[in-house]
Amino acid sequence: MKKLLLFAAVALLGITATNAQVKLGVGFGYALPSGDIADFTDGGLAAHLELGYGVTEDIDVSIMYQGEFLAGGDVDVNGTTASVGAVAIGSYMLNGRYYFTKEGFRPYGSLGLGLASIGSIEFENVSSNVDTSTSNFAFRPALGFKYGVLNMNVAYLSAGKVGEGEGETSVSDITINLGLLFTFGGN
Repeated sequence: MKKLLLFAAVALLGITATNAQVKLGVGFGYALPSGDIADFTDGGLAAHLELGYGVTEDIDVSIMYQGEFLAGGDVDVNGTTASVGAVAIGSYMLNGRYYFTKEGFRPYGSLGLGLASIGSIEFENVSSNVDTSTSNFAFRPALGFKYGVLNMNVAYLSAGKVGEGEGETSVSDITINLGLLFTFGGN
């Protein structure tokens, strides 16, 4: 019985390994702030790197890092103009992607869940400076397409809130990403 179970396990691993599809993706994009953070930041740059596995022909699972850098701007605080420094957001996600077609132009929907680290948000030229950074639960739904190795998507990142009480600020953005998604192995 033990030999039969061992044989079955080795056979299953062999079949899985011959159909394995390792995914490697990289991309760059433009980030548009949304939520409260849009009141005092301008657009910025986004970049991502992912390593994944093709579970089936239609489903990928990957580990993704996405970083965004939003340029600061000026904001009116109690009649005083304050300068806001740049905001950096780094998110570590477990991402699932579902393809709606099997060949050629492949539109997909995806959802990432994980942790977002929000860099310092510094207000200058006001009586009470706010300097805060935090890590929060984050989610990232996206719609996109893959054609060959070309990968394009539009994603919304909700990175939670920073600050407390009246100074609480929601941090989110919409990114438009263009990149490459390579597939190694499999059929």
